[in-house]
Amino acid sequence: MRKSLKIRELRRVAIVGVGLLGGSIGLALRAAGFGGVRVGVGRRESSLRKALACDTVDEVTCDPAAGVAGAELVILCTPIGRFEALLRQIVPALAEGAFVTDVASTKAEVVRLAERLLPRSVRFVGSHPMAGSEKTGVEFARADLFQDALCLLTPTARTAPVAVREVGHFWEALGARTLKLTPARHDRFLARASHLPHATAAALVRLAQAQGAIDVAGPGFADATRIASGDPAMWTDIFRTNRKAMVQAVDRLIAELAGLRARLEKDDARGLEKWLTDSKEARDQWVARRYRKPRGREA
Repeated sequence: MRKSLKIRELRRVAIVGVGLLGGSIGLALRAAGFGGVRVGVGRRESSLRKALACDTVDEVTCDPAAGVAGAELVILCTPIGRFEALLRQIVPALAEGAFVTDVASTKAEVVRLAERLLPRSVRFVGSHPMAGSEKTGVEFARADLFQDALCLLTPTARTAPVAVREVGHFWEALGARTLKLTPARHDRFLARASHLPHATAAALVRLAQAQGAIDVAGPGFADATRIASGDPAMWTDIFRTNRKAMVQAVDRLIAELAGLRARLEKDDARGLEKWLTDSKEARDQWVARRYRKPRGREA
């Protein structure tokens, strides 16, 4: 039974779903010195041929069970809505002691599925690398996508400590920093810091589109709404699997906007400037911390 995920010692890694993230993992593996076989698993032969052409994988298959057979590490990079069926397909083929992780943007439901369906002989921990863009194709994959990015690990009481340690080392070998959160805390945080911003960007586009205001929009609008160009099917899955935390986050946003509305109604210049100043200072501090390259830590 393999006890570590040292990049240079691995022989076979299965990447299930070779889009932007899966393809970038394949490129980052090779850049980190991985000399084994990168197996790409997908649903469409045309997409898998593109993944081969981009050198993100070495072998491809449309059969998930065949793809994960013999793999020491399996990384699930498909939309969340496919996870249950996919896990059921790969369970019989997983090697004893294999490490399994994922890159899904919500964690509580994913972890529940994995812990219910995967055997104890397989070592699973949820992962969420905070990297990517609104572009989703393998042609946009980059070997440096995870460099200095934060990767969230979401162990539970059932998670084997070796899985947390080794999967963390794997992401760090690809250039990421790691932080451990419970699945529930992950979903609460991401509802506010990732999922609500996407919903807000979509709402801003819809608002500007009404009565043609979007026709005079400038760079600020483009910057604020870039992520609204993300894959609608993927984001529907994300919103649905984190709906409780999303509802709470939407309520908080409504309350925040109500406060802004009250200041505007009163023509409260001092209140408006303080509201904007507080936001600016908080964002400036976050930017300074984000690009300071801190080491992994627990929370």
